[in-house]
Parts: sequence; C-alpha cells; structure tokens
Amino acid sequence: MTPTKKTKCRDLWRGIRRHPWRILIYAFASFSVLWTLIEALNNFLPGFKIEGGYALTIVILVSLGYGLNRFWKPSKIEIKIATTNTKIEVFFGDLFKQPGLRGISVTEFFESELGTPVSEKSLHGLFLKRCFGGGTKDFDRQLREELNGIEAEDVVKSAGKNKKFPIGTTALIDVTGVRYIVFALAEADPITCKADSDVTKMWVAMHCLWQRARIESGGYPLNVALIGSGLSGIGLPSRDLLNLIILSIITATKESRITEVIRIVLHPDRFEDVDLRDVKTYWEE
Repeated sequence: MTPTKKTKCRDLWRGIRRHPWRILIYAFASFSVLWTLIEALNNFLPGFKIEGGYALTIVILVSLGYGLNRFWKPSKIEIKIATTNTKIEVFFGDLFKQPGLRGISVTEFFESELGTPVSEKSLHGLFLKRCFGGGTKDFDRQLREELNGIEAEDVVKSAGKNKKFPIGTTALIDVTGVRYIVFALAEADPITCKADSDVTKMWVAMHCLWQRARIESGGYPLNVALIGSGLSGIGLPSRDLLNLIILSIITATKESRITEVIRIVLHPDRFEDVDLRDVKTYWEE
C-alpha cells in the first residue's frame, strides 16, 4: 500500500515531535558529503565549477530533502501473501477500534478478575475494562458456554480461577455484536499469577487462533495485537515478534485461507521499536 501524502505528513510530523534534532543531524551529514564532493570536483577539475548562492541553495535543499526522507517512517504497510488473495496490514493504532473479528490473548486460566490475576495494563485487562466495565458476570457466562466439554486441570492457586486449559484453547466472546476470539497464550504461576510463555507456546497458540478464525471470520477482517509483547514473558524484541506473527499467518494461509484481510495492530508506543519499511522490504524480497 502506497501511503497518501496526508499519511506521510502525519508520520513525518510524529517523528519530528519526538526527535526534533535528529532531522538536522541527517541533513547536516548529507550537506557535509555534498560539500566534500563539490570541493573535490572544484579542485581536481579546474574547468568544472560549482559555486555561488544558487549552488548553495540547491545543496541545502537536497540535504533537507534527504534528512526528511531518512527521518520519515511509515505508520502503515501492506504485505500481500503470494498465490493467495490474503493481505496482511500492519499499522499503529487502537485494536478496539478496528472493524471485524478481534483476537485477545489470555493465560491458560481464562481469568476475569482485575488485579493480581489480570493486570489492568495488559491487553486482557484493557479488554475487561473497555468491554465489560471490569465486571465478570457476562464474560464468565460466555466462557462457561464456550469452554464446556474441554478438558481442564484443577490447580490450587492463590487468586483467580482454578481450572487450567491447554495452551491454544479458544473461546468466542460477543460484546454487543463485536466478536472476540480469546485464546490461551501463556501459563500462569499458581502463587504469583505471573504469566509466562515462550516461542513454542506462542506458535501453538497462534495456530489455534487461526484455526478458530477460519470458522468464525465469515469473510470479515481479523485483528490482532503484537502477540507476545505484553506481560506474557516471551522476551523477544518487537521486530522479531512481528516477523514471527507474519510468518505464522503466511504458513497458516498457505495451508488454508483464514480470511482476506488480517491486521496486526501495533500500539503507538512501539513506533520507535519497529521500522515498518524494513519489515515490508524483508517480506517482499
């Protein structure tokens, strides 16, 4: 997807606000290189002269142009999966504002209590607050219906629920017509309730998410966050997590179509960690 001029300007302005001096550094580096080249040409080629205010203006403009281009980072890219009609959109935004089906990762206990079992700062916690007002009644009712018949292990815990489900277990939750696939990504310590996962568990959980999405999407887009980037304890850098998610989507789509549009919605605070230009180049090589 080619960014519009409006989008480019917004992305550029975002970068300037965060690092106002960096663009001057890029421009000065470009100016220094151009100045050195001009001086070398003027000295070694006597008949070739670049001088005067007109030449200086051009050099300054070229340097600023380079600095702006080097400084600009896109906020949205699109990756088309070869030999399929599926595309992956990656952008910075709010997962809860995207139309279509939404994926929310949780621990193997499918907790519903904010506090020790579920951090309010996690995506799971935001989901409970924004969609259920922090309450548990409707969420738990739907979970009981969805998880009925799935074998679970009873575990003694210091807080929260006691039934532990396998990694990758999914449940479809309806919030006033908006559907969420809640899926088990991480284990949880029985004493501290701290979530813990790894790449293997993440791959299994995503595989199960894509399987459920094939059934539930109905052709609508599927939206997921940067899976594994929160409190799940996977510990990979944002760029590596993003590439792992993209690889998982491509692998699953090659096996069988999930839906036409899959969105990976990155939180704006990851803007400095992920350069989407590099991601797009990597997957289109």
